[in-house]
Formats: sequence, structure tokens, C-alpha cells
Amino acid sequence: MQAQEPAVVHVGRVSAVYWSGEEAAAVALAEFADRAGPWPGIPNPPQHRIRLIVAPSAAHFDSLTAGRLPEWGAAAAFPASNTIVLVLSRDHQRVLRHELAHLALHSVVRRVPRWFDEGYAARAAGEWDRMDVLRVNWALLRGLLPSLEELDRHIRQGAAVEAEASYALATTAVLLLERLGGDRGLEPLLQTLRGTSDFDLALRATHQITLGQFEEMWRRDLRKRYGWLLIFSSVTVFWAFIGLLLAALWAWRRQRDRLRRQALDEGWNVPEDLWKPDGSPNS
Repeated sequence: MQAQEPAVVHVGRVSAVYWSGEEAAAVALAEFADRAGPWPGIPNPPQHRIRLIVAPSAAHFDSLTAGRLPEWGAAAAFPASNTIVLVLSRDHQRVLRHELAHLALHSVVRRVPRWFDEGYAARAAGEWDRMDVLRVNWALLRGLLPSLEELDRHIRQGAAVEAEASYALATTAVLLLERLGGDRGLEPLLQTLRGTSDFDLALRATHQITLGQFEEMWRRDLRKRYGWLLIFSSVTVFWAFIGLLLAALWAWRRQRDRLRRQALDEGWNVPEDLWKPDGSPNS
């Protein structure tokens, strides 16, 4: 329970709201937010004022966001008011950069699909790492490769593990779009999105492909770039099957040879007159 009223500290264009005991963290985060950038594909983002609310606990964060976010959420961005709410964590600077990327993106576009929104923020925050590669490979291995529309739903409503894989998959889609832009990366697409909220229309105008064609391109790219675990597992399963087959054949042959030896031994008596008293055979 927080009895104290919140305080505010101003750093550049950032106003940080905090509660007693969190002043140092609020100042550090405000300084970080004020100098954050650059942003992929946005060379000169508008320099709007930002309100940063540093929640003292997860319960306080939940009350500030009206309980509308998943229980695993640690921060939220509200582009309409240029507000970010976060709860302090071990990695709060990276979390803050992710939310700042949302504000930067929405300062230059009208509306984008959720998968692009979250994938862009993850790309801008440098969140793509080996664990994300493994999550993507695991999703491919399990055959859980959703459509982009399903990806939107999983990000909004999925459980924590499902959401992590969905964020990773969304990031791969944004990385592919960045490669399609060549040296300019995401800039051509974002410039087109300034004038339209139709993502399919923006893709047609920028890269001469439909959203459906991009989705198929993305699926192929996933299997090509991140399907190594699927290939490895296929090879492993193949050799495991061969190993089991060889073991079964070896056991079957052993059993067959043992039965043959038993059959040869049964009823086989050597006549005594074939042997000399000293045990040597008669010639």
C-alpha cells in the first residue's frame, strides 16, 4: 500500500512520475529515455514530450493499466498520450527502450498490425538473440507456425510461453521486411505507412507484393534461416530409427543362431568306437 503521493522529476523532454524511494531510478530512466535512439527506419522522429510513470510494484502497475495487460507484462506504451508505464525490474532499461520504440513508431505511422508493432519494438530494442532463435526453431519443430493474423491474436491473448514465441516470430517478420528494404531498411515502408493504415496497400506500394505474398515469403524464410533444429531433429530421428532397426536385427540374429545351436546339439551322440582309449580319434 502506497500512502505517499507521487512526485515528478523533469529531464529534458521526459517527465518521470515516481513514488517514495524510487527517485534515483526515475531520474536514471528519464535520462535514458531523453537520449534514446536512433530508431530503425525513422531518421528524424518527432521530439514529443514523454510522460514516464515508474510503478513501485506489480500490483500498482496493474492498477495503473486498469488490469488490461497480461499478467507477465512489465511495461506498456500509450502512444496517444506519449505515456509509458513500467515496473522496475532487473532489465528495465531494455524494457523502456522497447516501449520508447512503440512511441517512436507511432509518431510517424497511422496504424500497423500488432505483429509489426511488437516486432519493430523488439528489433529496435536489440532483443533478438540466440534464445529467440531457439524459440523460433522450437515453434517450427512443433509445427506451430501461425499466420500473421494468428500471430496478432497470440501476442494479445497468449500465455507467457506462447507470447514469447510469438514475439520472436514477429521479430523475424520485421527483420525480413528490413532486408527487403536493402540499404534503406524499413525506411521506405514506414514512409508509405505515414499516409495509409492499410498494411497490404503499403506493401504493394513499397515492395510490389501483397500481404499474402509476404506471409508466404516469411514462412519460406523461416524454414530456410531458422529451421536447422527441424533438420537436425529429422536427421536424429532417422539415425535413431536406423539404430533401433540394427539393434532389432542383431537381437533377431542372435536368437536365430542360439536356436540353431540347440537344434544341432539335440540327439547328436558320438559313437564310442570312433575314439581311442587315450581320447584321440581312430583313423
